[in-house]
Amino acid sequence: MQDQNLGGSPVMDRQRALVRAIERWRDARIEEYWIGVSYMGPAVNRFGDHELTVVKGELWHRWDGQWRKIARGSDYWLFSVPGAFAWARDVLRRTQGSGQPQPTLELEFDETLGYVKRMRLTAAGRDASNFTFEVRRFGRGPHPAFTGQGVGG
Repeated sequence: MQDQNLGGSPVMDRQRALVRAIERWRDARIEEYWIGVSYMGPAVNRFGDHELTVVKGELWHRWDGQWRKIARGSDYWLFSVPGAFAWARDVLRRTQGSGQPQPTLELEFDETLGYVKRMRLTAAGRDASNFTFEVRRFGRGPHPAFTGQGVGG
């Protein structure tokens, strides 16, 4: 089974693909990275393009040209690699076997490193549930513009 586009696959196949993606990420042993993501959905505070970096185990979000430390479990934490894995797992759980018309879930993982490249949920008649999360850029090491200083650091 292909991990890339799982929109029409059964839930168990998607869960297995998620587990394989997490294993690829762990096998890569990346401790520091930066990521550029795009989010469109009902969470207005997260809407748009975002730059994040993980340095020395801390997640930082670039906002108005300044880096801000992000607490684990906060909104922007979902945009980190582990956060996106947890988000994908939670969406998979919420969309299975509810007895209601099932929303369409598209999941795409990076073939080499395993991170969530794209996640899109489309639920007919439930616009407040629909969203698209997409990784547009990824790099190893700290973000090139990260200075090691910011708010909360």
